[in-house]
Amino acid sequence: MFLLLGSSLLGQRFNGGLLGGLSAAEISGDRLTGPNKAGVYAGGFVNAYISNKSSFQMELNFIQKGSRKNPDTLDNSNFYLLRLSYVEMFLHYKWDFTERFTLEAGPSYGVLIKSYEEADGQILTQPPFKSGDLNANVGLFFSLTQRWRFNVRYSNSILAVRAHSRGQTYKWNRGQYNEVLSFTFHYKL
Repeated sequence: MFLLLGSSLLGQRFNGGLLGGLSAAEISGDRLTGPNKAGVYAGGFVNAYISNKSSFQMELNFIQKGSRKNPDTLDNSNFYLLRLSYVEMFLHYKWDFTERFTLEAGPSYGVLIKSYEEADGQILTQPPFKSGDLNANVGLFFSLTQRWRFNVRYSNSILAVRAHSRGQTYKWNRGQYNEVLSFTFHYKL
């Protein structure tokens, strides 16, 4: 049984590569329109086809999320900056619906490695952010060449990343949630 199982595992074809690009992020529940915070999006991936058009892909990425509001002298608005840095693991199902286009969907889990929040020159620490971020993701790949692909992905937290400042909740709204629109290039090694 182990010999048969081992030979089928050797027949698996795994592909791997690197990815990099930009994220456009916002925190829903912060009363700012967005996405208004640009960030770095970089990592690596591994995938395996389970049929001619279907595959699973795992990624380990560094993603900068957050929110930003620059001061405006016309309406006398204030400055606000929120930087959140995550290391995030993705597990996506991918479907090649044409030769050049691929849809993807799946969950990801991010671990917060650093946070920084500032409003009008004051550093804020309350309420604290949760250390984990569970997300639902959907995206579209466009094949540029045999090795290069371009990806647009939307990601939204399933669970709140922190409570509202006064702790209020209403039905499904349990706090603040990360929203990210990413634009990345994937290079297959």
